[in-house]
Amino acid sequence: MRHLPILCVMLLALAGCEQSSNTSVTRVRANGVDTLYSTSTVVDGVAQFACIASSSGQCHYLVLAPGCKADAACAQPPVRRLSVAVGKTERVPDLPKGFGQCVSEQPKEQCHRE
Repeated sequence: MRHLPILCVMLLALAGCEQSSNTSVTRVRANGVDTLYSTSTVVDGVAQFACIASSSGQCHYLVLAPGCKADAACAQPPVRRLSVAVGKTERVPDLPKGFGQCVSEQPKEQCHRE
């Protein structure tokens, strides 16, 4: 019985362990209105892409290979393309560690300015 409090403290300590995470927010406004508002969060290797607002009704994501930058051309093709409707979130597991990403209101072939 005297071990029960110690066990409870250990369980609470485990529950409080912080997971590794990274969040990116993209927000573009024109005349006070969001034309694009998106968040992407990676928690322990699982990415969540959330489309909050988009003038086209969809947020279009390009997931880039590690080492590729959103503001420059890359010799490697995107790892994944996805479209998420406004108000929806898509979970994507097993993306390569260190991947890059960009999001836009319209589908693109590359992230950098074309």
